[in-house]
Amino acid sequence: MRFVKFTLIGLVSITLAFLSLGFFHQSFEFQNEIEIQVSPDIAFAFFTDEDQKSKWLSGFYDSETISGQALQKGHRKVLKFKQEEQSYEMVEELREILADEKIVFQVETDLFVRVNEVYFMGKNDQTLIKSSSSIEGSTFLYRAMFYLLKNSIKQQTQLQYKALKQAIEHKEN
Repeated sequence: MRFVKFTLIGLVSITLAFLSLGFFHQSFEFQNEIEIQVSPDIAFAFFTDEDQKSKWLSGFYDSETISGQALQKGHRKVLKFKQEEQSYEMVEELREILADEKIVFQVETDLFVRVNEVYFMGKNDQTLIKSSSSIEGSTFLYRAMFYLLKNSIKQQTQLQYKALKQAIEHKEN
């Protein structure tokens, strides 16, 4: 009986500690960057081209406009993904755009809200893409989970930027 009591107390303590992560860490931020051997205007055009997204954005297969006009502030669209046998959707809203220099967008799902600021810096045939992302889980449980997974999320984002680099440089050669 004593073993069950201490086991139960231990499980409750671990659960509360996990959930407290979601309370104390409402959101987190991370940065990524990558250099690409093309001009900023080419990198920006490729990044914003819906027909190219499936070449670098893992699982992406389609998008559908909800409101607004493409590449205009306030444009909302549904991004559709499929990985293995599971399909899911995200709503993306364009918050700010400065041609060939900067794009800011928010992505929403039932699990989280993510805001990305992506900068395209450089000259001639050299572009540095710098990205700053902020993620907030929709519940204490998701906030705690995403906080614990933040390094994995950053690494996955960096892999997507590497795929972007390869797709752009492959297209240009």
